[in-house]
Amino acid sequence: MILIGICDGDTAVRVMLFNFIKRYKNETGLNVQVLSYDDGEKLLRHYPFEMDLIFLEIPFTKMNGIEIARRIREVDAHVGIVFLTTVLNHVLEAYEVHADNYLIKPLRYARFLKEIEQVRARRGQNRFFIETNDNGVYKIYTKSICYVETEEHNTRIHTETDSILSYKRMKEHEQILFEQYFIRCHTGFIVNLLYFDKLVHNDIILLSGELIPVSRYRKAEVVGRIKALYSEGMEP
Repeated sequence: MILIGICDGDTAVRVMLFNFIKRYKNETGLNVQVLSYDDGEKLLRHYPFEMDLIFLEIPFTKMNGIEIARRIREVDAHVGIVFLTTVLNHVLEAYEVHADNYLIKPLRYARFLKEIEQVRARRGQNRFFIETNDNGVYKIYTKSICYVETEEHNTRIHTETDSILSYKRMKEHEQILFEQYFIRCHTGFIVNLLYFDKLVHNDIILLSGELIPVSRYRKAEVVGRIKALYSEGMEP
């Protein structure tokens, strides 16, 4: 599923984008869902972490689109943001909040189509899932996961920047983390081989220096996966 947000004070613009999305769904058969907002504050109050792309108007009256984007970037660094405007006077600010594009109204279907196709390409590189525990809700990009380990009756997801308690079992994580660079190397560990540095005896040493144990009966599979992933010196 692709989730698209439309945030524009002009009803006609929202309807036009909704019709573009409907046409795209009919042409591709893809599952595309839409969330529509008539002002940015509503978007911020009810921001869904599953969002893939936001079409965001710049000149709102209370809080302009640039400031809305800044606040979104505080909680979501990867969602696509396409600014909608009638004048080219916010280009530098749009760049500062890492906007994907800056489109002049009125929009054309061909330009909309280009943005959607870029989202589909990006999703292949930055797949994510939502993890919930008693502390909060987390949007976790699979490539940011270094490893998953068991922790008493639960599990813990270690990313590049965070350590998140999970109530899932390791078998459930295996099903979610289906990319070739993930491997169950031990009963209590799933490791992301994108962070692999070396294998010494029965330990994978990550680029961070952390040691991940490898079970003896899983070692041959782990070695084979490492060689396949980094064959001929090519980075995955």
